[in-house]
Amino acid sequence: MISRSRIRIVVITMMFLIFIVVSTLGIIYGTTRIQTTKENKEMLHMFAKAYDENGFPDSAILQPSPQKASDDFTPTTSFHNFQVSTFYAVAFDLDGNVIEYLNDAPSGFSNEELVEYASNLLKSGKDYGEGNSVTYLITKEDDYILVTMMDTVLMDLTISYLIKNMIIFGGISILILLMVSIILSKWVVKPIETAYEKQKQFISDAGHELKTPISTISANAEILGRNLPDNPWLENIKYENERMSTIVHQLLDLARLENIKPTMSEVNLSELVLANILPFEASAYENNLELNYDIANDIIKVCDKTNMEKLISILIDNAISNCSPNGKINITLTEESGKIMLKVANTGEEIPENEREKIFERFYRSDYSRAERVGHYGLGLSIAKAIATEHEGKIWVDCIDGNVIFNLNFR
Repeated sequence: MISRSRIRIVVITMMFLIFIVVSTLGIIYGTTRIQTTKENKEMLHMFAKAYDENGFPDSAILQPSPQKASDDFTPTTSFHNFQVSTFYAVAFDLDGNVIEYLNDAPSGFSNEELVEYASNLLKSGKDYGEGNSVTYLITKEDDYILVTMMDTVLMDLTISYLIKNMIIFGGISILILLMVSIILSKWVVKPIETAYEKQKQFISDAGHELKTPISTISANAEILGRNLPDNPWLENIKYENERMSTIVHQLLDLARLENIKPTMSEVNLSELVLANILPFEASAYENNLELNYDIANDIIKVCDKTNMEKLISILIDNAISNCSPNGKINITLTEESGKIMLKVANTGEEIPENEREKIFERFYRSDYSRAERVGHYGLGLSIAKAIATEHEGKIWVDCIDGNVIFNLNFR
């Protein structure tokens, strides 16, 4: 169980660290893309402004006047980035006819391809976007429409390198963090593991030590009962001794479950459940309870037969003990898509939602079930959960329409 706790700590820690690493890398990539997009848009606006002022330039060096920028746009990109970038542009009249075009890098587009591509962008109805290794901007003036494109091949390549490096170094970071978390988890869990092992040893030792005095008290009480029949004090001693004996045996059951590896074999779970229901039919009848069951045939489960019998008995006994007067108990066993589900339901008082996990803790009993007539001492459901866990199963409780339903699920 401690090893599982350690694994759980490592898994949770790694999930958190992976989230931090992935989030950090995502923020780096996202901010880089946002900044790149912002600069691209600024440079496209600068080109469009330069064309509006001077037409297409005679050389690759463009120097628009920043002070003439539009009211809703102020260029902040350095002129160096602007000057070394490759631009394509096509100017159309308002009817969609080509006025002129700029194609200083014909290796990217032929003149015909450039005009055709710009025409398609114009028809798309978008003012700004990315595609075909270019970023484009469409600006409309009183007497022309300008489609400005900027070559982003090198920029896209840089971003691809950024993504590759983030994946490589992010993966390396996660592996390093995994090793660190494994080492740290051992250090963190060690005191808990030591305390837990001591607790288990104490329970086992105390249980074995208590068995002898309990047996002695029981034997002496029986002898005294022959000479003091119907003595209330003696009857109370017998009753309390029986309670102590039950608690000790349950504690020893828990200790065995945690220390001894179960013996697994193929068991017909359907027959096992039916066999464990039959002894409780008389108890249900005596308490005026209606006991119904629907057990699917020939469900096979690899399990420890003895412990599985104990688990089934605990759930049925719990249902009978906590069922409402003249109530009903329903037991179902089904298998679907390789999953086995056992449900034990009884009519009765709803368990508060904040107590539904606690009832599986040792010695825990909710207020409504603490009456001594129940005869339980807060260990039965702990044993049931321990057995379910050792069989890689899950146990939980639901309260629906006046029914308390204990669910047991096996893969």
